[in-house]
Amino acid sequence: MGATVSRQSPGPRPAKGQQVVLPTDTVPYQGAPCQYHLIDVSVTLQHNMSFGFAQGRTMTSTNVESYYPILAQPYSDGFELTSFYRVPGAAQQQGMFSMAVNIPFQGIFTKMLGVPTHEHWQLQVEKSMMFVHTMRAGILSLSGSHGTQGDISDIQMKIAQHTQTGGRLLCIEMTGQAMSQGMGAAMQGISQGMGVDVFFQVPLHPNPKRYTYQAVNVGIGIRVQMGFPAGRIHVECDWLGQMGAFLQQGWRLVEIFLDQTQMQQHQGVSFNPQMAMNSVWFFEKETDRLNDPTPQYEGTVVEYYHKIKAGFGGARAPPGWTPVLQEMGQRGWELACILETPDTRMTGMMTMKMKLLLFFQRRLVPH
Repeated sequence: MGATVSRQSPGPRPAKGQQVVLPTDTVPYQGAPCQYHLIDVSVTLQHNMSFGFAQGRTMTSTNVESYYPILAQPYSDGFELTSFYRVPGAAQQQGMFSMAVNIPFQGIFTKMLGVPTHEHWQLQVEKSMMFVHTMRAGILSLSGSHGTQGDISDIQMKIAQHTQTGGRLLCIEMTGQAMSQGMGAAMQGISQGMGVDVFFQVPLHPNPKRYTYQAVNVGIGIRVQMGFPAGRIHVECDWLGQMGAFLQQGWRLVEIFLDQTQMQQHQGVSFNPQMAMNSVWFFEKETDRLNDPTPQYEGTVVEYYHKIKAGFGGARAPPGWTPVLQEMGQRGWELACILETPDTRMTGMMTMKMKLLLFFQRRLVPH
């Protein structure tokens, strides 16, 4: 099972032909610029042949944990991980009869330039499972009273354990691992358990600050516009409004988790013009400032169309957002997370583009 790891430096200009609208500053930003460091890795995903629905059976496994030492290396140079992101739409089968595929991931690290700090961190990863189950209340649904919501109790427990010693939540990423919940669950339409990695950084310095986190469920409307040869999916959510509401109360966005298996269902053929999904937003705040609503950050959301090209044995989709990170970083914008959406469009017989949302935030600087 071959695997590759590569490091890259952000390029100086946006990719040719890529139209991305970036926010502008009426007054030059006076805060510190943000430097990015990227590490690309190819993770092996193994589909395990199974004809049963035994609960707890591992249906798909990955070797993603073998790359954790590589992701820890940039910490020696003062960088901190902000995302370990599975590149959407890309997968390459290892052989004609192989059950294994190579999936590209990208580790995105940031460092604020010119900001002195006494803090020193160490990367730590916790394994967890996200189980999606049917809910009859509390979830926005445009097509009825039913919806789905992620059971994040195990993740919340791990966050609570790490914050007691000054640890900070970095990101929550789906690994591709899948586990059956049994025949009964399958008959009820309950999806398989999804493997997630919960990334933390733990303090190596004395007297670390303590942080508090909250998870917020945000409903997302899905509207399907029928068409030929392919329809169009519209995603309806006030992304910036949701983010800004919490930033204005002194919170900082850490992660947005959206069930990718739900997205794949919505990207398929559907005769229901209106549907709903649930997203879970994670916000962070210094515990000593928990009752202080003074804003610390401003935020923005950048739309990016990710190109995917199908071919023999899989699909290729190189991450082309590197120049966007470079330009945004020069003006102090730090990436919070990248969110893929069900909004996909065919651009050719074997090509398509997927709408991604890049969430950025930067510290407010007094004028």
